[in-house]
Amino acid sequence: MNSHKTSLLLMLLITASLANMGCSVVPVKPDGTPEPVSIDQYMKNGARTMWIAPHPDDEFLSGPILARSGKYYHNPLYFLVLTHGEGGHCGLARGCTPDLGAVRGQEMVKVAKFYGATLQNENFFNAPLPVSSFPKRQEIYKIWKKQGDPELVIAKAIRKFKPDLVISFDPDHGASGHPEHQLAARLAIAGIRMAADPKVEIDGLPPHRTGRLYHVLNRYWLMVLLGQADPPPVTEEFDTQAECTRDLNCLEFMLHGIRFHRSQFNDMQKVARFRSLFETLSLRQVDPYTQWWDPAEPAD
Repeated sequence: MNSHKTSLLLMLLITASLANMGCSVVPVKPDGTPEPVSIDQYMKNGARTMWIAPHPDDEFLSGPILARSGKYYHNPLYFLVLTHGEGGHCGLARGCTPDLGAVRGQEMVKVAKFYGATLQNENFFNAPLPVSSFPKRQEIYKIWKKQGDPELVIAKAIRKFKPDLVISFDPDHGASGHPEHQLAARLAIAGIRMAADPKVEIDGLPPHRTGRLYHVLNRYWLMVLLGQADPPPVTEEFDTQAECTRDLNCLEFMLHGIRFHRSQFNDMQKVARFRSLFETLSLRQVDPYTQWWDPAEPAD
């Protein structure tokens, strides 16, 4: 896990003894009109679900939703992780052999198996710590473009898997301010649009139009007060204590899954210790065909 994510968790610790502020959100569509089919109902109807993120261990922020779709409703599940997280920190006393990226990649394989998901783990550049050395989002995008075509990678995965539902981060703040979270969210939109475009040829795969895209948001009240939260609006909330398996609710399932991220043990322990912070997830439904965040847009 990176220091941006660690900072997010440390800030959340301050709120551990406090209740989340705010009222329950009635689901609305991206245009603000009422949404009669909640995300849970959408998954109940058999939504093939894809998660797109930059790092192994990012799934904990979306894990309860992914578990609800895959384990409870038995929907096909696909994890697309764009890096191996080699720029992070190895928390294993014995070290990470042969290297951190290889270890985190194997940890992610175990997590995907636990969720029952198909895993596609790419090897795009992961900015190394410290946080102060991180390139700007648009600079990381240039590096990724030199390594390959991330939009095409995502579009091809979408045409192959044919998701009804895609889960990603906020494209402006990315939950923790990490530029790769923001970039992955922007590339997810670009990939969704490319996959749906009949004029784009991708290995003979037919076009596919994704039904829904949600951004999982950091909207904890203290983070809002400090100006470190993802921007509004919130269009829906998800109860992570919904049932996922015979023995576990979806939050508990996510907490069991993070144990596989052994190289990130310290950070994962913080998540487990303050589980009450994750009892509700704030979501924003967006329309990737009318709303656009340019991956190349310069960050502030």
